Amino acid sequence: MTSVNDEDGFGGIGRADGIWLGMILAGAVVLGLHGIMQYGYIGQDFLLHLHLIESYPASYTYELTNPPLIYWLGALIRNHVTATYFLETLGLLFLTLNSVALWGFYRLIWEAIASRALRFAAAALITFVPFRVIHSLVISSDAFTLPVFAAAACCTLSLLRNPRRVAGWITLSAVLSLGMAMKYSLVALLPAIAFALAPALWRFRANGGILRYALLGIAALALPASIFLWEMHETDKLKGPSTYGHWKVPGTPSIMRWEDILLLKPSDRRLLSAPEYFRDKLYENRVYSYPGLLHVTAFTDSQNFLQTITAGIPTGLTHRYQDDPGRTRTPSSQKLQVWSVRWTLPLSLLVLVGTLASVAVAVPALLSGRWTISPGAAVLTALGFAAYAVIFFSLTSLGDPYTPGYWLPRLALPGLLSFLCLGFVFCDGVLSRLARWPRLQALLPRLALAYVVVACALFIGFLG
Repeated sequence: MTSVNDEDGFGGIGRADGIWLGMILAGAVVLGLHGIMQYGYIGQDFLLHLHLIESYPASYTYELTNPPLIYWLGALIRNHVTATYFLETLGLLFLTLNSVALWGFYRLIWEAIASRALRFAAAALITFVPFRVIHSLVISSDAFTLPVFAAAACCTLSLLRNPRRVAGWITLSAVLSLGMAMKYSLVALLPAIAFALAPALWRFRANGGILRYALLGIAALALPASIFLWEMHETDKLKGPSTYGHWKVPGTPSIMRWEDILLLKPSDRRLLSAPEYFRDKLYENRVYSYPGLLHVTAFTDSQNFLQTITAGIPTGLTHRYQDDPGRTRTPSSQKLQVWSVRWTLPLSLLVLVGTLASVAVAVPALLSGRWTISPGAAVLTALGFAAYAVIFFSLTSLGDPYTPGYWLPRLALPGLLSFLCLGFVFCDGVLSRLARWPRLQALLPRLALAYVVVACALFIGFLG
């Protein structure tokens, strides 16, 4: 799947690339700042999160669904930085962390894709795709997942090339250990990283010291694994949702069945009208297919988090509201979201094909070290699949996957962003097979970039 058609080839970010990436990242930051002023940090379970921040540590127990770091951080800001604007400050911190994480993702894209136009397209898409923009602001543990994923992926790529770097293992272990205090689902990265790096260590055995570096690698992953197991022990003692409450009774039929997950339904046609999550009850059992729900909630603002707030709610800094400001879509926003959900249908198909193709190629490449796919794409595939699989394969075992929205893209955010990139990795591989048609080889990536630019314009139109 490795492309050979590119103007610049695989490698670092050049000056022209930096200009493009700087422009789109600046646009995303401006969009995020506007969202903060419009209370975009107020999302799902906001009042619960607010209560836990204001009363931390007295109110926190491992009976809750999230690890403690988000509440510790919020309380730190409220008690020692600003008691008036602590929510805005927390939202700004999330925006900053996710913006830095995007640069890590850009590095992975440049390592994974050779065509400059396809690189530009993939970078713009993951920057402005609605579910990423929204959940880089909303106060919840989901806002931590992209920064941890991007840092872990960059460390893994570096160690894949040289697994004898002690500093790399220490950094990776620190990132993953911190991640265990941010979001439980990040534990899925541990086996994926082990799968990617164990063969790399074996390939370096001729250089000597394999036992020492193997023990270092085991210790680096054992620390975050131990933190996670201790957290699950504490949760289990309190019969918390992570070990008890989420799951269906053994032996009872699944609420979300495999046919609901894998197959489209005739009712999915209604999703092309960009329905709203609450008003149109997207969460009802078995009404829509999982692919349909994932598509509409990835490419629209289904829960209206960045839509027009109720008239009279202050949006300046002199007075700030600390409750749901009430949001409604304007007619123009609704129209743009309808266009978005339809325009991106080919993109969802490309993501599916590209992900399956990348998994099929990346697994043997990681095991053998024969890079029929670039190392960057292989790392993106392995870690992205793990981040997604931990949610995907649990859906049939949940007691109620629909009502709480366990199918929403925010829960598998890093995995889905990786899959968006893998769609363009697949295109990059196809281009390498078009050498006999140079005009077509040059035209197709430019068309792909134009297609993504239109999609991003739609996203910005209804999010801003």
